Amino acid sequence: MKFKGTAPPWAHADNHGLNETVGGAIHGGGNTLCLVMGKGIGKEQATANAKLMAAAPELLEQLIRLRNKIADYRPDDDDHLDVVDAAINKALGRE
Repeated sequence: MKFKGTAPPWAHADNHGLNETVGGAIHGGGNTLCLVMGKGIGKEQATANAKLMAAAPELLEQLIRLRNKIADYRPDDDDHLDVVDAAINKALGRE
């Protein structure tokens, strides 16, 4: 399980010089990865979405690490690793 996108860290920049409904920009690897627009949701919600996107690579990395620890200590049917694996696979584009 390896993330093939731009390596973390990613960062959120609040103001990208666009209209007031923009949620900012996500930067990683010295590049602008995306601009987060807030059409229909407004700046506050768009900014919250952008901050979650900026944290995504590190969240994924830690989810994979914790998933593997749980599998080592609790390999049973009640560990819900199938749900965790589905989320990881979705993030890695392997749905």
